[in-house]
Amino acid sequence: MNRRSFIRNSFGASLGAFALGQNTIVSYGKRDTILTTISRSNDQQVERLLQNVQRMIDSSGGRILSGFLLSVSAAYCAESSRYYHSSSLIDPMLKVTQELKERQNPNGTFDFGNLQSPPDSGFMVEQFFRAQALLIKDSSPQTTQLRESLKDVMLNTTEALVTGGVHTPNHRWAICAALAGVHSIYPDERYVNRINDWLGEGIGQDADGQHPERSPNYDSAVNNPSLLDVAIYMNRPELLDPIRKNLEMTTYLLEPNGEVDTIASRRQDTDRVFMIYRYYLPYRYMAIIDNNPLFAEVAKFIEENAMDQLGSHLADFILHEPLQNDLPQTQGNAISDNYTKHLVNTNLVRIKRGNTTAAIFGGTDWHLGHGAWSGLSHNPTFFKMRKGDAILESLRMAPAFFSTGYFRSNGLVVNGNNYHLTEQRQTPYHQPLPRQYRREDGIYKMSPDGRFFSMMDFANRPKDYIRLKTDVRIQEMNKSGAFELEISADQTPNVAYSIELCFRKGGELSGVIPQANDPEGFFLKEGTGSYRVGNDVIQFGPGKMEHSRPPRPYEQYSVHNGTIRADGYRVLITLYSPFHYTLKIS
Repeated sequence: MNRRSFIRNSFGASLGAFALGQNTIVSYGKRDTILTTISRSNDQQVERLLQNVQRMIDSSGGRILSGFLLSVSAAYCAESSRYYHSSSLIDPMLKVTQELKERQNPNGTFDFGNLQSPPDSGFMVEQFFRAQALLIKDSSPQTTQLRESLKDVMLNTTEALVTGGVHTPNHRWAICAALAGVHSIYPDERYVNRINDWLGEGIGQDADGQHPERSPNYDSAVNNPSLLDVAIYMNRPELLDPIRKNLEMTTYLLEPNGEVDTIASRRQDTDRVFMIYRYYLPYRYMAIIDNNPLFAEVAKFIEENAMDQLGSHLADFILHEPLQNDLPQTQGNAISDNYTKHLVNTNLVRIKRGNTTAAIFGGTDWHLGHGAWSGLSHNPTFFKMRKGDAILESLRMAPAFFSTGYFRSNGLVVNGNNYHLTEQRQTPYHQPLPRQYRREDGIYKMSPDGRFFSMMDFANRPKDYIRLKTDVRIQEMNKSGAFELEISADQTPNVAYSIELCFRKGGELSGVIPQANDPEGFFLKEGTGSYRVGNDVIQFGPGKMEHSRPPRPYEQYSVHNGTIRADGYRVLITLYSPFHYTLKIS
């Protein structure tokens, strides 16, 4: 299983047992051996941590240190761990706790991630309270001093969560989860009131199951596990409903090898590989509590393919024994291998035909006019596809039109198995200022043209526009996993278009010619190209090479030397407008 990823989060969800809406204990079956396996995974992590304690203290941020406390305290308290009640763990935990106390700001926050950040400190509290709950439950005399020190650090941090603010939507639920967990150990009505304030804003989930950030990273690491914590510790089972919706939606984003599609994300994971194992605890919990075979199948898939990544969940398995019960029985076919799923609010279609999957995307926020900032969806990939191990990571298109960058559709129209993406952009030439706005000194306010800023008072100038309209019509051929993409641009002549197919590295291209000065760049000049990984092949074409100008990855990013160039083997098909071109991919 490919485990490439960009962040490892070491906290999971705190879980318990109650029948939905009835506040009664659910009846569970016999226990399986999952606790022993999870303990073994955590032990491997603890072994690595103990070898580098001082170096970690000297160089690591707060969430690494709080994660250390969680992993090591779980090993100390787990009878299934080879470190159970090992006195060798006490001194390292005391040292780390003391280091945290010394780094703590007077207001209780830490300067990790962001300066004096309540949400970043809240992520740490989520680990603190789990560690403390374990140590209290275990009640070993060896940990008396540790428990007192950790209590001081945790409660001081929690004070900042009662009054502090946030940056992003998921931060609200992280703070709620931290407050709910601490409240379960050290009750305080102020914590409850603050939770109610944040929850009073509403979860913000759409009908498809998407949270505002549309990010698998934040769904798996914050939204789902945090809402679980609040549901359990505050006895609010209604908060499990948005978790169910998100987990069900996620199964339609799931690739056969365990990757989760991030094309629609509004956060940092939009162009990175993300793995399903990060969703593990919510899937296992909801499978057990709902007797849900779909969620059980996902949880089993994770356990069979990524058990070495699951040790950080040991604390939850100890604190909440129902997690140790058998998963519901499945027949191995709960996850469909044949579907077309339209996430209407995301403007995303996901298609699966056996080992072939595809995504069609027209839901960027680019047309809001704010540019490519974190918090906006800006990925210019409008189609992607994979056949087994052969992966077309992205299909993008860039017209050389006044340095305005890649094509990004303004929405998606679905009509059966036909999908329409379209974009119309315009760039002005500015006329002289009307007399009433003119100044003798010629000094005008700095203002935006739409592409750059200048002292031209652009807002008050009459304008002539050059317009460019691009259409993409995609059709799946007979529900076979083969596609035709009709691409047209006929409004403005002599615009150089580059259609870019980017394949994930590791395979072999044929039928293409190399680009000059780019070892990962190619042209498809004519005929059909192919990309092979083992026995899996994607074919594409026909080729055209009307010019040799590749997309400029620095368009709209040149001032800061930024780039959103796709990473992989990039094959270009190039045309001049006007054109009507059909690309076949199978």
